[in-house]
Amino acid sequence: MGMANGQGRTGELALLGHDLRTPLTIINGYAQLLNSNELSPEQRARACELILEKCQELNELIRAFLEARESELEPVAAVEQTA
Repeated sequence: MGMANGQGRTGELALLGHDLRTPLTIINGYAQLLNSNELSPEQRARACELILEKCQELNELIRAFLEARESELEPVAAVEQTA
């Protein structure tokens, strides 16, 4: 059972890593473009919008992950309090 749980967590972390890397890659790409000064004012504005959108997406992913972890730990805390 421990082995399966460990494998499940490894897969879960791999998925989380992928979900985090995707928006980070987009943020990095647009930040590099903004730094290059090769964009028109309209393109710069759109790049900033996309960076903000991806930051919000990352924030939501992290919030959801932390909430899921917290809900997993609640039964353990309840057992510890009754012991």
